[in-house]
Amino acid sequence: MILVKPVLSFFAVTFSILRIHASSISFTPSDNYLIACGSRQNIAVEGQIFLPDSHQSSFMLKSEGESAIASSNSTAPPVYRSLRLFTKPSSYKFSIQRQGWHWIRLYFHPLPNSGHDLYSAPITAITEKFVLLNNFTFNNQKSSYLFREYMINVTSTELTINFLPLKNSVSFVNGIEVVSVPDDLIPDSVYVLSSSRHFEGLSERGLETVFRLNMGGPLITPQNDTLGRTWENDQKYLNVPSSVVNVSVDLGNIRYKYGVTAETAPNVVYATADVMPLDTPKTLNFNLSWVFSVDSTFVYFIRLHFCDIVSKVNNELIFNVYINSENAVSLLDLSAETGGLGQVPYYMDFVSNSSTNSNRLVITIGPDNLSSIATAILNGLEIMKISSDKGSLDGKFSVDDLLPTSHSKESKMRIVIEIVVGALAMLGLIVSCCCYFVVHRSRASTQPYLHGSSMASLELGRVFSFQEIKDSTNDFSESLLLGVGGFGKVYKGILEDGTRIAAKRGDRRAKQGLAEFRNELEMLSKLRHRTFGYLDPEYFRWQQLREKSDVYSFGVVLMEVLCGRPALDPDLSTEQVNVAEWALSWQEKGILEHVIDPALVGKINPASLRIFGEIAEKCLAELGVNRPTMADVSWNLEYLLQLEEAPMFPVVEENNMNHVSELYATAGTCDPQSLN
Repeated sequence: MILVKPVLSFFAVTFSILRIHASSISFTPSDNYLIACGSRQNIAVEGQIFLPDSHQSSFMLKSEGESAIASSNSTAPPVYRSLRLFTKPSSYKFSIQRQGWHWIRLYFHPLPNSGHDLYSAPITAITEKFVLLNNFTFNNQKSSYLFREYMINVTSTELTINFLPLKNSVSFVNGIEVVSVPDDLIPDSVYVLSSSRHFEGLSERGLETVFRLNMGGPLITPQNDTLGRTWENDQKYLNVPSSVVNVSVDLGNIRYKYGVTAETAPNVVYATADVMPLDTPKTLNFNLSWVFSVDSTFVYFIRLHFCDIVSKVNNELIFNVYINSENAVSLLDLSAETGGLGQVPYYMDFVSNSSTNSNRLVITIGPDNLSSIATAILNGLEIMKISSDKGSLDGKFSVDDLLPTSHSKESKMRIVIEIVVGALAMLGLIVSCCCYFVVHRSRASTQPYLHGSSMASLELGRVFSFQEIKDSTNDFSESLLLGVGGFGKVYKGILEDGTRIAAKRGDRRAKQGLAEFRNELEMLSKLRHRTFGYLDPEYFRWQQLREKSDVYSFGVVLMEVLCGRPALDPDLSTEQVNVAEWALSWQEKGILEHVIDPALVGKINPASLRIFGEIAEKCLAELGVNRPTMADVSWNLEYLLQLEEAPMFPVVEENNMNHVSELYATAGTCDPQSLN
């Protein structure tokens, strides 16, 4: 059963009801600037006091050309009876006590005694991040009053609103509000219609209120809203005004729960509603619709307010909600959403564009076939424009596009200074590098290549030129990639004399440094797979600066892979191939099953298999600090080979990662000048 209480007129809610609601105001904004621009005295507006902008304390008016205009004979509302006229770019700067969401409300009315044609004066207003108005004029407007409400998330201790008149023109503003808003009023993530995704990062966008409606109820003024909002009656937006019945209940019946508060919407909104007539036949498939003019180039935030103030039985009122042609909500049962009857407020948020090739946005409610009665309800509606990717709420231009050159003179000068300083620093670095390189080359031409961090003294064998390495690996072709080690990738290659080698190419992103590189050279040179030679990284570093080489930090090491023969030797045993490949690619493998062929487990020395498994486990440790170095891995793999070749199975110590294999001699030394 449904009780419908008709509302004879949307102005029928008495002043006593509004007064009861006003007494429930609880939210106190941290920032609350109410400015009567150009006024000489305080102005009372809807129970609030607007202060003259000449009485600056925690805000500042900055302008090179402005004047105050007041009209004592105007019949306009008080906040519109004065204005501040700008002939040059000007700004209001407000100190922000608490960062977060803030209202910005702007009032405009072209007073007749300004000495300028204010009806034709283009108005452009911007903040640091958002374009609020862009070249708006009152020409061809039905009303001479303009009120705009925005919500932006202020993330600094100051907020600046700039007014930018065109050259040889003027701009103006009558009133400004900058007021804090509860942080949880607008979510950061909202479901997008016709999509399985959410619109993320709403707190980084600006919002502009385009419609805020109290369905079936009276006009709600800022005096009767805890956040100073205005709620318009919905009648003129109804597609078929005669198709709706207005209902209402006492304000005291509204019970806020589940995170919905008076800041979400005043109880006057939830105590009134539009519903479909009870005698509507279900066979007519009739719906209620509201139609709005919007800019189809923008995306919109939509909030629907519900409160079941008509049902007497649970699960009786079930209906659908559509936004444009999209089914926004199916089978909406308010009694189920709010835990039963009791007139509990509820709301839903969506993000939607207007519609394809249309400047209309249509909100529709209608009964579902599962409902026992053919009706639907809507209590309130908010539609807010979301700023574009460029931060605009009016047009296609960004703040940077609209700022005049003179307005950004200081920032541009700062950029120029930074560029000059950076260029000088870079020039100094280049000169230092060149000087060092000249001295370095001079010394190298008269004596062997020796210096503190060079590895020439290690006598690790022949030095290969970088070109030789590139030629042997077909310019480090990915088709020749063997695996990835601690320093970088390892490639197979063939030298001019036919020697098959593995070339280890360092990666500048590798965590190991020059000391580790030196240690690895020393250790590898002592293994059975002796090191043929290397490319000195100290010289290579300067070669990078000079030639901008595409080979990055710590050079290239040439080495034969494990087992005493080249890794690509087709005559290698299966066991040797498995071990060699594992040694070169353990970081890529990830799981033990890929390390060794399970079919070989029974053929391998158990002691060797045990060490092999422990090495693999350590290599796969979750934390990098718990993994062994490549040198440690090489040592233990060499030890494995010794076990395989031993006539008897030796006793294996528990801490096998400390084993060091037999030392082997190296093959020669090197000349880094071959890089040239």
